[in-house]
Order: sequence, then C-alpha cells, then structure tokens
Amino acid sequence: MEFRQLQLFVAVAEELHFGRAAARVGMAQPPFSQQIRKLEAELGVELLTRTSRRVALTSAGSRFLEDARELLARRVEVMSTVRRAAQGETGPLRVGFSASSALGLLPRIVLRFRSRFPGVKLELDDREKLDVGVALSTGDLDLAIVRGPFLHDGVTVEQLLREPFVLALPARHPRARQKVVALASLASEPFILFPRHAAPGLHDTITSMCLGAGFSPLIHQEASSWPSVVGMVEAGLGITIAPMSAQALRPKGVVFRALSGASGWAELAVAFRGPQLMPAAANFRAIAHETVTLAREGAHSL
Repeated sequence: MEFRQLQLFVAVAEELHFGRAAARVGMAQPPFSQQIRKLEAELGVELLTRTSRRVALTSAGSRFLEDARELLARRVEVMSTVRRAAQGETGPLRVGFSASSALGLLPRIVLRFRSRFPGVKLELDDREKLDVGVALSTGDLDLAIVRGPFLHDGVTVEQLLREPFVLALPARHPRARQKVVALASLASEPFILFPRHAAPGLHDTITSMCLGAGFSPLIHQEASSWPSVVGMVEAGLGITIAPMSAQALRPKGVVFRALSGASGWAELAVAFRGPQLMPAAANFRAIAHETVTLAREGAHSL
C-alpha cells in the first residue's frame, strides 16, 4: 500500500464519482480505477460499491477513509518535522558556558536564538565542575561559550570577541578616585578570583598579566561566579580583575576602573566538537557571531 493510493482513495471517497476524482488528481480514469482495485486487493476488502449510476462507500470503506485521512495528515506532519529538524528548527540543543561567559553576550545570543528557533529545546549547563572540553568530546554538550584561551583535543574553537580587562574595587577604596589604575600598583592588594578549573585560560591570563607587572596576585578568596566575586568586592574583601563586560552587573558598592600596564585580553569563544555541527548547534554558532557583529556595529553594547 502506497501513500499515493491513499490519496486516490480519499479523492474518490469524497467525490463518489470516478471521473471527477480522477480529474481532481490529474489522472486518466482507467489507471485511476486500476489503482483503487489494486488497493482493495491488497487490503482484501471492498471499499466501494459501484453501479452504473452511483458509487458508495462500504462500511469498511467508511472506516478506511478515516484512517487514510489520518495517515496522510500524519505523513505531512512527519515530513515537516523531519525537514525542520534537518534545518535545525527542532530538537534538543545542549549549550555549556562558564560563569564569566554569561556576562553581557550570552543572554543576547540566547534571546536572539530563542526568538528565531522557538521549536528547539535549549538546555544551558553552567555546572561549576563541568569539564567543558570532555563534555564536548563525549557529546554531553553540543556547543559551549567559553573564555579563551581554550584548548582541548578534538574541539574546534572560534573566537567571538576580545575585550579589555578592568579593575573592580570597592567604591570606598582609595584608588576608586583614580580613572586609570596601574596594574603594578596592586601588588599588595588582596585579590578575589574564581577557581582556576572554572576557566583555566582566563585565570592564567590574569595571573600572567600580574606576573608581567612584577608581582603574583595575593588571592585571598575564590568564588565560582562573577556575581559572587563582585559581591565579595562590594563587601570590601578585596579587588578583582575582570573582563570589561563584568560592568554589566552594576553593583552599587563597586566601581570599575581602566587598567594601565595590562597586556592581556579577555577572549570569548564558541567551542564545539569539530569539524561538523548538527543543524541546531550550527544555527546557535551563527547567531553568536551575528550578535557580536551587531555589537561591533553599535547596535548593542557588550
């Protein structure tokens, strides 16, 4: 039994006239009638009674008409679902991110993606101890937004943007009155940073900048998220060096100042198991790059 035969049967069942039904589907009547008889032979039942004056559905034909319509509708639905999946418009998408990568850019990417692909079940994973590289390699994540440098075998990394570092310090700190603070002048200050395993590349960049300025940062406290880090700064427990986008948090008791003598950059990248991406992940990556482009053109601030 073929879907084409179902279509022909529905046509004759609705028209109750072989000539009109054949014309409706664009066929000559003899081959049309042959297909209906072939269908009845395959099913082993009579679907239609035929006389020289009229055509009528048998009880089996009436029942089969309901099933045929349902099967044809389901076929259209399945074909649509398959096409949408092939275009990345449906299905699950698991995206990992670190706490610092959530600042500024990620919310904009997610909003834009969800508005364009509402049929995708987007799952965001920010587990503190998640090894993003391993999760990408094993397929537990489809894609991730990470702080660079990010290196892992079998993982492709595409840079989204680079942003300068800024100094975050309590509003009542003596250096808060300065517009620009020299990195070398922070040698004796207590630092608050995130654990290295949370974003090794970013952590190493910050500590390397400090070493380049002549000192090793005195890390007094660690916190797993930027809101927590900045909260500790606001409480007067120390200072921190953060990507410029951390200013989006706008805590009342914290000020951000430009740094001089800071040679590094905070990198944000999209990482995935390369080189091929499933369609939904490819759409997310494209929107991530698009969001950065719009920001650079001044449509949004990061």
